Amino acid sequence: MEATQDHHKMFSTNCFNQVWTLLDKKERSEKENRLMRETAHASLFHWLQRKDCEPMNVSVGLWQVSRVYAVLGDAEASARYAQECVDISDGSELPPFYRAFAYEAAARAASLAEDKNVSVVALNRARELTAEIEDKEEVAMLEADFRTIPY
Repeated sequence: MEATQDHHKMFSTNCFNQVWTLLDKKERSEKENRLMRETAHASLFHWLQRKDCEPMNVSVGLWQVSRVYAVLGDAEASARYAQECVDISDGSELPPFYRAFAYEAAARAASLAEDKNVSVVALNRARELTAEIEDKEEVAMLEADFRTIPY
């Protein structure tokens, strides 16, 4: 049976939300970590199959995959998906909120790789973009994430 647009819509959203549930857990088993990683990829896959998929959706999906890898301690994979997120976010000239989160992912991945110079440059770019955002809730979300980047 071939997946329909309704299937892709359902799975992209459900998988995305399931990843958030797992990310929010204070402690996860190895099985849950695997599930979180593969579910993040599944969410992105299903978004890419949707006819209504826009660069913003791809950016958010790539950001989530990068975050999952960062949480799992895989700096190389986190950086790879963060760079894809930056590329699509900047290349599509997405609003500053999405671009700032792309650079937040790059800063987090570089920090995990103990590349402080790259991390600082990316975080500074994220902060520059955050300064362009008028919505106070969006700014607060970004700033909260900035504070969780380890140095």
